[in-house]
This record gives sequence, C-alpha cells and structure tokens, in this order.
Amino acid sequence: MSTYFTIADFILLIPMALAGALFLGAIPCATEFRHNVLRVLGAMLGMAVAVLLVEGLPALI
Repeated sequence: MSTYFTIADFILLIPMALAGALFLGAIPCATEFRHNVLRVLGAMLGMAVAVLLVEGLPALI
C-alpha cells in the first residue's frame, strides 16, 4: 500500500535534523570547515532517519 507524505509527517523532520546536527556537531574538530561539514552530515542523517521512521512505522503496525 503506497501512501504519500502529509504535513504532519514533515513535523518530525526538523527536530530530527536538529538532533543530528547537534549530535555530530559536538565532535571536536581542528577546523571550522570540518565542524560545519559534520553538522550538515548530521542534519542529513537525522532527516534520513526521520523519513525511515515515518515510512517504516506503518509497515510494522
């Protein structure tokens, strides 16, 4: 069964992106560029987990 994203599904994306950015942004780095890259990767990883969570939970129920 194929479903589409609703506006309620997108509410989870922003907090998960913020959590990922904070989680990977807390890793100590020598340069500011590497620190920013880790923040961006953390945000992308957080959003990917949120999408998997939103799409995966209905399949488990």
